[in-house]
Amino acid sequence: MKKCYLLIPFFFIIIFSNSYTQDFGEIPEELLKMTSLAEDPEEDAAVIFDKSSIKITRDFTLEIKRHIRIKVFTEEGKKQANIELLLWHEDEIDDIEAISISPDGKEFELDSDNIFTEEGERTNKVSFPIPGVEVGSVFDYSFSVRSEYISNLEPWSFQNDIYTKYSEVKVYLPRGFAYQRLSMNLEHFELQENIEEIMDRDDTNKKISVYTWSCSNLPGIKEEPYTDNIEDNFAKMRFVLVAFKNEYVSLQFAKTWDDVAKRIFKSYDDMMEDDECESLVKNIIETESDDFKKASLIYDYVRTKIRTTEHKSLMGEFFKEPAQVIKDKSGSSSEKSMLLINMLKNAGLDAKPVWISSRKNGIISTDFCDGSQFNRMICLLKIKTKNYFLYPVSVYSQFGCLTPGLEVSSGFLIEEEKGSIISLTPETVKSSININTTASINLEKTLTAKTTISFNGHAALEEYDALQEKDTSTYVKDYLQKNFAEAKIDTFYYENLDSIYKPLILNISYSIPNYIEETEQLGYFSVPFFTGIKANPFTRPKRNNPIDYEYAGLKSENIKIELPENYSVSQIPTKRKNLITDLGFSQTYASGKNFIECVRTVDLRRRRLLAKNYSSIKSFYDDLVGASMDQVVISKEVSGN
Repeated sequence: MKKCYLLIPFFFIIIFSNSYTQDFGEIPEELLKMTSLAEDPEEDAAVIFDKSSIKITRDFTLEIKRHIRIKVFTEEGKKQANIELLLWHEDEIDDIEAISISPDGKEFELDSDNIFTEEGERTNKVSFPIPGVEVGSVFDYSFSVRSEYISNLEPWSFQNDIYTKYSEVKVYLPRGFAYQRLSMNLEHFELQENIEEIMDRDDTNKKISVYTWSCSNLPGIKEEPYTDNIEDNFAKMRFVLVAFKNEYVSLQFAKTWDDVAKRIFKSYDDMMEDDECESLVKNIIETESDDFKKASLIYDYVRTKIRTTEHKSLMGEFFKEPAQVIKDKSGSSSEKSMLLINMLKNAGLDAKPVWISSRKNGIISTDFCDGSQFNRMICLLKIKTKNYFLYPVSVYSQFGCLTPGLEVSSGFLIEEEKGSIISLTPETVKSSININTTASINLEKTLTAKTTISFNGHAALEEYDALQEKDTSTYVKDYLQKNFAEAKIDTFYYENLDSIYKPLILNISYSIPNYIEETEQLGYFSVPFFTGIKANPFTRPKRNNPIDYEYAGLKSENIKIELPENYSVSQIPTKRKNLITDLGFSQTYASGKNFIECVRTVDLRRRRLLAKNYSSIKSFYDDLVGASMDQVVISKEVSGN
């Protein structure tokens, strides 16, 4: 599905060649005849060109015109013909046109009845399918947008998930407008830049500066398993307005993080110390004198007593007042964070707002003073010399431990007169899953097992969240059968469901029929691993993106299986051990006369693994798959005549 984001750092891809600069719908015959892309014969589709002009008018509006041409090579490539445009409510979109031309020259034009608008809380989604697209088709689409959001010009991405032949953005800037520009991930490409001056059509006595940036032949960056935000890896440019000056007025916008913080603080100022919260705080902390215990009590109140509603903007002008949040017993994530800050301050504690960008939202640039990079607010609490980062949104989030998706390297600290980028060093969450299984196999070849699984840290939070999505019995059944398709649950129960500061423990009894494969004298079976995997998630020969896991942690598993009567162990798998950078795996078997035992660990020491180590990571997972298939060989004892 082809998407155009007109409000977030993803502006789509571009392709162009001097021979492909025709006007809308004028598609050369050689492009229609093309059956594959010479630069990447395996590509499903390619952006031939993507050109945009962005004009800043003297009445402080943006006029954006965009024209995109795409060639389709495969059935998979046809998905590029499903277009989505995201716009702010106040934006006006016009002049939507689309046409496709099939390899035999048939033309299909977009009918206005097939343009759909879906309204969101603050944005609209405009979507339409390009008509008549088949393998070999070339299609064009274009549109115009008029926007009031001039402080942040639309970010421009030179790269996409498919190959881009040519990408161009042209910015028309009247005298007096000054923008800061930031290039990202462009070091491996030749960025062309051209600056010229033309006469202002609205005022022939003045000139306009025209900036043109272009790039050619950019490989597509594909979605890959375990990727936080693919757009972090795109070659792109960002812009932010820093000043405006003419003969009548001189305006300075945010040039430093201090400037950004001062502007934001104004919207928060009235909520920072809301007296309405004072009596509630006194009731919560009562006579408690220890600062850490005070903070824990207040955090637990906001976490458990205030229901989390749909996420809203970070800006305070869109917030409910803290007193209203208390009255409603509900608030957005930002409103709950602001309430927490307010209540902590009422308790005499040092609490301040910090803006961060979640992992799914993307990596921020600390050199680019732009608050729109952030999408979540957390609380920084200082007690003596120690910092705690708090996010009271999930009922199951422990004090001082951010949810995995918010564990990022830096954030923006907002104070009254200053703002600064700070390192986030939240308390390390020791995440682990510890599994103990005792089992037996009877003469009917049925394995009967009891397993205790202890979830700790982020693993427990993940489990809590999963339990909210499904009925408990359904969830446990799915969890078991994901590992053992033929398993049948006898009983199960959880421990510590109401105690998030203790390990979450699942106890489950189950059976698996026909567990042994037999010949006349021998039997074969694989140990039932909860930590096992049946297929390597990394199948591509190469990888572009870092590998991002939800969290790091240790999985350990101990399994003891009693054998059927009159059977003995003939052969156990050899010891396996595989240690690479930030990944470790070991598996050891032992046996006695009528039992086998296996101890197994999978240790992920770092949440993010670098793409340069992909080959060894892929091999590691191949080994993990192989280990899950290792078989124990048992033999029948033949009684004498």
